[in-house]
Amino acid sequence: MPIRWRLTLWFALILCAILILSGIVLHILLQRYLSNQVDDNLRVISARIHGTLNPEEVPAPLDHEVIHSKLPPINEFASPGVYVQLLDRSGNVVVKSSSLGEQELPVDPSLISRGFAGNDAIGTVAAGDNAMVRVMVSPLYLRDQVLLLEVAQSLNHIDTTMRQLRWATLSSVLLALVLAAVSGGAVVRNALSPVKQITRTARIIETSSDLSRRVGYMGPLDEIGELAATIDQMIQHLDRAFKSQKNFVADASHELRGPLTVIRGNLDLLKRKLSEDDRRESLRAIEQETMRMAKIVEDLLLLAEVESGQVVTQERVALKEIVFTERERARTLAGNRKIVIDQQQDLVIKGDAQRLKQLLGNLVDNAIKYTPEEGTITLSLYQDGGWVRLDVADTGVGIAPEHLPHIFDRFYRVDKARSRVSGSTGLGLAIVKGVAEQHGGRVTVASESGRGSVFTVWLKL
Repeated sequence: MPIRWRLTLWFALILCAILILSGIVLHILLQRYLSNQVDDNLRVISARIHGTLNPEEVPAPLDHEVIHSKLPPINEFASPGVYVQLLDRSGNVVVKSSSLGEQELPVDPSLISRGFAGNDAIGTVAAGDNAMVRVMVSPLYLRDQVLLLEVAQSLNHIDTTMRQLRWATLSSVLLALVLAAVSGGAVVRNALSPVKQITRTARIIETSSDLSRRVGYMGPLDEIGELAATIDQMIQHLDRAFKSQKNFVADASHELRGPLTVIRGNLDLLKRKLSEDDRRESLRAIEQETMRMAKIVEDLLLLAEVESGQVVTQERVALKEIVFTERERARTLAGNRKIVIDQQQDLVIKGDAQRLKQLLGNLVDNAIKYTPEEGTITLSLYQDGGWVRLDVADTGVGIAPEHLPHIFDRFYRVDKARSRVSGSTGLGLAIVKGVAEQHGGRVTVASESGRGSVFTVWLKL
């Protein structure tokens, strides 16, 4: 069963249960209210009769006609269906109201015995033809005789009212269920329409492999809106991932094709008769290209591991020690270039010390490659708000503005010829970016052509 119908059914069942429960409570409260009204009315009429039939005013011996004449008139408009009857101890009706006509009130022995015992009592008695009568009995002391006063009222109007209420409640429940099913189905269908749109988009993407499509939900930002936005973000992420993978394979193939071509050419040369110098030159070329391929593969594996998003180890890393160690290492490679430290605060973060060393090493190596002799490379480590800021500044050739958006892309080189001569794989800065993001940080660059560059790594404290 579709979720739309399941939700509609659940809403209808819950509404039905609420209406039935409300109807039962209303039925009980109304019936109790009407019954209490009848009992209060019987008590009022009984008290009036007791007040009217004063024993001092009733002549002896008892004259039933006089008693009948002294009964207070009963207003049929104010108290419809009210009857009065007096019994003697033998159970004979001695006086009754005109409203009874030729009939007598039904007898309930338990009520009569309680009344002659001197107690007031109220009970419901069957009067035939499924009619019920509410009867109140009380002893009436007249001269030397005790009579039993019965004041009764028909419950026919209450039964009629409650029966109409039951039918009205049942009809309302059925009508409410129909309206809830129709309106609820429409509301749920409208609310779930983005889900259909998501499903339709997902099927189109599955069949066409077109990750450029989006759900494009334009409704309110509720749970469905958040789901649609999340799906769009996921598709966008997958689109970027697939494009990145495609570009990665193409770039890796392109980068490896060059060394393989050189190796294959030199192997063909080695099959010929060559002089010893040519032979050594071919072997040296094969060795260099093999080392270059090994470096590319090593960097590719490292980049894949870094971009997996998981830090290999989580330990307390003293960044000051890493900066100091890297400065000493760089001095052995920098030639006449100066490697200096501007600021160096003693800061500690949690992360992978080996990866952070590699991050700083790649930035310093990059600065050395593009900084001329007698230039200066400056390292800085200090706290900036809730972040650790690690700067690597150089006085090198700088980077043109058109290259800055792509500087951290894989295999991107500003000066391709110079990079290949220096042995660069074009993956160093991509690894820097991956390691920074792996540690919850980021890397930025500020540069101008001919005025040097400043690479800044931001790491969360």
